[in-house]
Amino acid sequence: MPNSLAFVSTSGPPRAPAQEAALGPLSAADRDQLARDYAAIEDAAAALRRAEPALRSWNDQSVAATPTSQKPRPVWLLIGVLWVSTALVTLGAVCAISALVG
Repeated sequence: MPNSLAFVSTSGPPRAPAQEAALGPLSAADRDQLARDYAAIEDAAAALRRAEPALRSWNDQSVAATPTSQKPRPVWLLIGVLWVSTALVTLGAVCAISALVG
């Protein structure tokens, strides 16, 4: 089976000791494949940034650009809405049963 990632360089950035420890149980071939996969993902991300510069990660947005959070709604309002909707459904069921029984 030919390697489909032959165009990706296997050199990649040097790994930190913590990364090496996390990859400990992997074989050398698996580590090479993982490095090629990471490189392919980084190359694709770079190509996407070049092709669509308007697309940005949501992490890149500043905190000031996010809308201010509104005051949370009180819990009693949710409880009231649930109670009223339950009462209406129950009333509808009672009306339907009484209409059928007759």
